[in-house]
Amino acid sequence: MLLTHLHFDHCGGSIIREGERFVPAFKNATYWSNEYHWRWATKPNPREKASFLTENILPIEESGQLKFVKIGRRSAEENIYLRNILPNIDAFMVNGHTDAMMIPHMQYKGRTIAFMADLLPSVHHIPLAWVMAYDTRPLLSMAEKQDFLGSAADENIVLFFEHDAHNQCATVERTEKGSGLKETFPLSAL
Repeated sequence: MLLTHLHFDHCGGSIIREGERFVPAFKNATYWSNEYHWRWATKPNPREKASFLTENILPIEESGQLKFVKIGRRSAEENIYLRNILPNIDAFMVNGHTDAMMIPHMQYKGRTIAFMADLLPSVHHIPLAWVMAYDTRPLLSMAEKQDFLGSAADENIVLFFEHDAHNQCATVERTEKGSGLKETFPLSAL
């Protein structure tokens, strides 16, 4: 189970209640995060404290099922494209929404699919200036989106949205104003 980041709406389903305690929902799974984000989440800043619920996070570590993706050295504002973090999974690491959030890329039916997490939660967030109110560094989010969307347009990457109620997937294209929506479609159309 690759956890893009540890905000409650992205990792809360990983944990269930058993009697009086919280335990991983998937007993045989390995839960993957990265050391930078784990530290950020377990010692939260005041802005994000309400998004990092200890009952969603600490049981993962206490179970012994937690492992960290190897990232190497990085700066807080450095975008890193991580190759082969898990078999057939790469990730683009971003820091504008929350520190060290991972955007996984995987191969499916001959296409690269990027699980957008909160970098681009919906089709409506494709325009560069449209960022989430929850972003800790909105200007950095805009720069990260610009970098990612350029690559996504050039490489015809399929964007898979977690928070879009009407659109599962989309592709983007370069326009005179930057990157823009090319098409939307269900994942089943691949």
